[in-house]
Amino acid sequence: MSGRSPIAFVLPVGERGGAESVFFEILRRLDRGRFAPVAVFLRDGPFVREVEEAGIPIHVQPITRLRDPFDYGRTIRALRQRLVQWRAQLVVSSHGYGHLYGGVAAWWARVPAIWWQHGMASSRHLLDRVAVRIPARAVIASSHSAAEAHRRVFGSARAPLRVIHPGVDVEWFRSPDPQRLARLREELRLERFRYLVSAIGRLEPGKGQDLLLRAARLVGERRPDVGFLIVGKELSGARSGYASALRALVVASGLSERVIFAGFRREIPEVLAASDLLVHAATQPESFGLVLCEAMAAGRPVIATDIGGAREIVIPGETGWLIPPGDPVALAQAVLSLLEDAERRRAMGQAAERRARACFEARRMVAQFERVLDELLPKS
Repeated sequence: MSGRSPIAFVLPVGERGGAESVFFEILRRLDRGRFAPVAVFLRDGPFVREVEEAGIPIHVQPITRLRDPFDYGRTIRALRQRLVQWRAQLVVSSHGYGHLYGGVAAWWARVPAIWWQHGMASSRHLLDRVAVRIPARAVIASSHSAAEAHRRVFGSARAPLRVIHPGVDVEWFRSPDPQRLARLREELRLERFRYLVSAIGRLEPGKGQDLLLRAARLVGERRPDVGFLIVGKELSGARSGYASALRALVVASGLSERVIFAGFRREIPEVLAASDLLVHAATQPESFGLVLCEAMAAGRPVIATDIGGAREIVIPGETGWLIPPGDPVALAQAVLSLLEDAERRRAMGQAAERRARACFEARRMVAQFERVLDELLPKS
């Protein structure tokens, strides 16, 4: 690591979601001539292997329960020892949960810390209320909406608050593999649908897959040739029963032949290539909505709820539509307006790709992040 600045990234989960996708792009794109990143995971999982396969050094420091003071202390002590061993010059933690570990270990090791707050701050979130008291040289928000929520909840920032919009690898999403696409179409029997509407994301109440299913019933009354593809799964250990409730809703709504639960998929460019549009009907404000950028990069129009960071991604009437949260009728109308107007759908898809390239390209995000690192790293 001679001549390069060792930086530890503390990630609380080992499964890929939006925040993990952001860090994956950062980890693999950081200037290796200046930075030496290592990914520290608090839980093992398939994303750990993905990061390792990308040639990024990893360390898994498993935790059991945050509420167990002995386990928490043991983990902090082990992390501190690692930071000292690596001669880390900066610690970057994901979410409040990650900062509760990475931030405290950094403070103990006398290493400056950055908290990337991927979520929307809320006074109801105990983790956020604790995490904000942990020293940090900077807090990064994924949108201006998230930054405003942070200020509203916590008042004057204890650390400088920066906004960096997450970015995606536009070329990757624009270049689906023909063989994988053919296999996907065959496996899921997508040829039975004239149109395909997709939703991609973890199966959890705030993502609004249930709202999409209620809209799907309304769409089906007019267009029985539309299929709905739900990509994603519940986080390991989730006890909400949300996935089971979604499947029950499909049966109760008579949608069994038109809704596909595809589970977790890595071939997202192929999923988007097979789709006519993407819906992200979040029912709670999100700090960003990376999947919207992924779909736009693939040249697909998007429909999202008019809350949170989605407002900074979607230009209504140009790259897609923003609808009122929790309104299945408005969602169904937005879906139909795009499916039944091929020219509008094509024009919006092209505009979406242009916007993704201009505003949400991964290289742009990494360049902004590297400038923050340059500001905060000790000057030699």
